[in-house]
Amino acid sequence: MNNVLRTQQPLTNDQLRQIAPSVFATQPWHQMSEKYAFIPTIDVVEKMRAEGFEPVEVQQSRTRIAGKGDFTKHLVRFRQGDQPAIRSLGQVYPELLLTNSHDGASAFKLHSGLFRLVCTNGMVVADGLVNHVNVRHTGDPGDVIDVAYEVVEQFPKVLESVEKFQALRLTAPQENAFATAALQLRYDEGEAPITPAQVVTRRRTADMEPTLWNAFNSAQENLVQGGTRYRSENGRRSRTRAVSGISENTRLNKALWTLAEEMHRLAQ
Repeated sequence: MNNVLRTQQPLTNDQLRQIAPSVFATQPWHQMSEKYAFIPTIDVVEKMRAEGFEPVEVQQSRTRIAGKGDFTKHLVRFRQGDQPAIRSLGQVYPELLLTNSHDGASAFKLHSGLFRLVCTNGMVVADGLVNHVNVRHTGDPGDVIDVAYEVVEQFPKVLESVEKFQALRLTAPQENAFATAALQLRYDEGEAPITPAQVVTRRRTADMEPTLWNAFNSAQENLVQGGTRYRSENGRRSRTRAVSGISENTRLNKALWTLAEEMHRLAQ
């Protein structure tokens, strides 16, 4: 499991360091090539703050390799300080996701994302809608800031897609097809412990309308956050596990978004 901290108020450096010491690395892992241009993540965080982007979530991958813990992959989610919630979507905030590592496992990468306050969903928008951007390790933290604004400029496209998802009402067979495909994104064939119906089970009354947006949110919450009850083959009661790894969490989120886009294209 990964360390993760999410707050509604901007995170302090002490909070960031407590969860993700790799953000504060002052040099790369010793096995990195001399050609590797090191950029301390904290330098980027400070530049993002100066531009009005505040960190609200931080996460770091763990490792079993001795001495590598301060250099592993980490994720920081930023929200613009003056960016209000999109209340028509149910307290949804546009955010920027920055991933990086100092062990060669990940380049600086920025994604657009959405955060739904009511259920603490951390949605990530698929590459097909808003391209994620890799930032070369040139040694200049300012390069990341330029890319951040490129991603921010694409937020209106994200919100247009959400509005389309909201407007599309699914029939029962369509919702079942969406849930069946979503389940296959999370589990290998024959290994899913839950049913498609459980994938789109609503956890709150506000999501009961049979829209694509509500089906997507329910699938995202049930598959990514876990906690869905089921019985194992031996009859034991259990709950599905959350997807805690940074890479797998991002992959699944983006795949679900792509699935929603395809469902909208086919069903409209």
